[in-house]
Amino acid sequence: MITFKYSIIKYMPDPRRGEIVNVGLVVFKHDQLDVHVLNASAKLRMLDGTSSVEDIESLKNALHEIGAISSDIETARSVLKSFKLASFLSDEGTFTIDDSNQYEQRVRSLFNMLVKPYAAKEKGIKTHRILTHLKDKFESLNLLAKSTDELSLHKVVYNYPLNEKSGFHADFLLKNGRFHITEAIDFNVNDLNAKFKETSLKMMTFMEGRKALGEDTGSFFVYTARKTVEKDITSHLNLASDYSDQIFNLDCPKENARYFDTICSLAGQNRLVH
Repeated sequence: MITFKYSIIKYMPDPRRGEIVNVGLVVFKHDQLDVHVLNASAKLRMLDGTSSVEDIESLKNALHEIGAISSDIETARSVLKSFKLASFLSDEGTFTIDDSNQYEQRVRSLFNMLVKPYAAKEKGIKTHRILTHLKDKFESLNLLAKSTDELSLHKVVYNYPLNEKSGFHADFLLKNGRFHITEAIDFNVNDLNAKFKETSLKMMTFMEGRKALGEDTGSFFVYTARKTVEKDITSHLNLASDYSDQIFNLDCPKENARYFDTICSLAGQNRLVH
């Protein structure tokens, strides 16, 4: 495992008001500073009405210059931590990855979570009933991760970003030797025709996951469908079987138990009660 330290770049243009926003993230790599900042200034203008993108870029350039002229990364960290001006760094945090290929994705995830402003139309992630059921179940089994850093602890991460540009997220991701993606659909609805597009997107998520995480990434397709519905979703299940390692109907007690037994086994736990 590889561990990195990072700090949030904070901005307080008017010490009299004491209002602060997060405008960037700096990762202290072994031999350099990796600086990421906002590419829009709306978040800053909420505080003083005058800050611009140029101000943020100037700050980014200044951080890079400090890193370049410092004799080593520890010296750069000390200089940056001593800042007491409009911009300053938060206390350090850490994140851990299993290999260097995960670095860019983890930094993007941290930036989006800690710095990037929410869009005005965002009211939080819409969660379907089956996803809520799975989250609650994983939490009851002490398997639900609180952050992506807990992937290394064999925890299940909800809504894991696979590709920020395309917007693909895995419903659930577990790692134990290799990655395992779970995609979930509720077929207990009135309009099954609309669900075929959703099934296709789930299969594309599996494909995107294999590109992002490795060709050996496992894929579990779980769904809910009453007995009266199953005969009507044959085309969906045929499509899912082409891209999934295993398929589970959570409305079937035996398959429900088999799925959670499989996840617990991959996470290194034994489920004693079904």
